[in-house]
Amino acid sequence: MASAAVEYRSVNKVYGDFVAVHNLDLSILQREFLVLLGPSGCGKSTILKLLAGIEDPTAGEIFVNGNLVNYLLPRDRNVAMVFQNYALYPHMSVAENIAYPLKARKWAARDRTSVRDKVLQAAKLVEISDQLGKLPEALSGGQRQRVALARALVRDPEVFAMDEPLSNLDAQLRDTMRQHLIALHRRVGKATIYVTHDQHEAMTMADRVVVLKDGVVQQIGTPAEVYNAPTNTFVAGFVGHPRMNFVPGISLGGRSVRVGKLDLQSSCGTGPEGEPVMVGLRPTDAKFEASLNCIRGTVSASEFTGADTIVTLSTGLSEDLRFRLIDSSSCDLGQPAAFSYAAEHVHVFDKGGQRM
Repeated sequence: MASAAVEYRSVNKVYGDFVAVHNLDLSILQREFLVLLGPSGCGKSTILKLLAGIEDPTAGEIFVNGNLVNYLLPRDRNVAMVFQNYALYPHMSVAENIAYPLKARKWAARDRTSVRDKVLQAAKLVEISDQLGKLPEALSGGQRQRVALARALVRDPEVFAMDEPLSNLDAQLRDTMRQHLIALHRRVGKATIYVTHDQHEAMTMADRVVVLKDGVVQQIGTPAEVYNAPTNTFVAGFVGHPRMNFVPGISLGGRSVRVGKLDLQSSCGTGPEGEPVMVGLRPTDAKFEASLNCIRGTVSASEFTGADTIVTLSTGLSEDLRFRLIDSSSCDLGQPAAFSYAAEHVHVFDKGGQRM
């Protein structure tokens, strides 16, 4: 098994009465791109700050390549942070901004040629070699983010820590930069911890995803594992677009559940007969067809997105359900419609919200 680049061992961070991070045990492997995913206030940025030395843990230990870093200054941890707001010095040129970490560590006094070479190498990696003489104000948002990345690269860090670095960019540029970041990670080959609230970023970029809520890890797994087998209703609802439908039901024992008057088969166990459960149905897993055990209703809303259409169905259950259609030509407002689910796409959770 690959050795860990970073380890959090029973790490807690408390601000007064507020627990930002609770009992975190997490290992990030060498060369891994690990994404911390969750809503605002879930503790993901705090986890990065604890690694970089911007914050101190209330309890627990943090290791970088096997070395305890709790008592090291930020500059001695060799962890490079990339921030959401770029944090560039406006009076310095691009080249000076990139070189700043080396100057802060007294590199310039030892070898100006080495500093220049490192700046050129980092600039080339992020494709801004032709921008080195400009001030940040003359750059686009994407170019500024590339300068921030080059400034992190120039240190030759052991670990990259990226705190929502793409959130200030427009959608099209964000897509481009996401692809660039992954390509850069593969070339550099260093462990990267990336924070985002955007599940699309997490699913498309990560080797593994850590889903957080209220400072507590909910699930760790590959994007496919988190999507296909969410460990609880929070993960199931947070990951996936459109959001998973949740419908209360009753276990029929074995692998069957009853939702309203409809009996559904699931590929997982459903608990003791008669137990209340929560059934999860992803809009993207539905088949637009009538079958013996299908969900029937009336189309009450239709959202055309270009590649597909999101249909809302009034079914008489506790709430309306949403389904994705590739072809919406036969699903007009007010018309009846029916959707079915294969057993492997019927998720069942117990009354505490945990996957059965």
